[in-house]
Amino acid sequence: MAILCFFALTPVGANPYLEDPDDRTFDYDDSQDKPWIENEAEIPPPPDPSTLDELQITGLPPGFTLLLDLERLAVDPVDRVIRLWLVLRSKEGHDNTSFEGYRCASGEYRVYAYADPRRDPPVREMTRSTWREARGSMAQNYRRHLLKQTFCGLRGARTPTEIRQAVRSGELRDPLIYR
Repeated sequence: MAILCFFALTPVGANPYLEDPDDRTFDYDDSQDKPWIENEAEIPPPPDPSTLDELQITGLPPGFTLLLDLERLAVDPVDRVIRLWLVLRSKEGHDNTSFEGYRCASGEYRVYAYADPRRDPPVREMTRSTWREARGSMAQNYRRHLLKQTFCGLRGARTPTEIRQAVRSGELRDPLIYR
């Protein structure tokens, strides 16, 4: 019985797709890359408490629930930022209401404004708001959980309809997709 062996004619480790195997440079012109630019965010009035949807997730401080204003949730078609009102409610009934934006491409969030109906005016816009990375595990950071399980999919930001369906049905993103 004869065993035939065929050996590649290219040296081990050589890239057969390069015209010149000795040329290890990669020619990429980053001047053609378009930088991401955020669109101006219009802050809507605070949500009516009767229109909020509760989301059961990990990463909340003990004794708190998370409520989302899904009726006015928006995904900007140009900058792909998901913007909505969030309410963190303590078991005593105190609310911490914030208007926030989420970027799936970078895993970041930004707080645009806080609301308190006892103040005049009730909405306080943040003047030096910046994008921040949602760090830590999903079990310790509700914003990271929102990004990875609720707002973002394989192709980036989910549509408002997909987000509403995920929250209302409880069928959030498959945890095997994200770390």
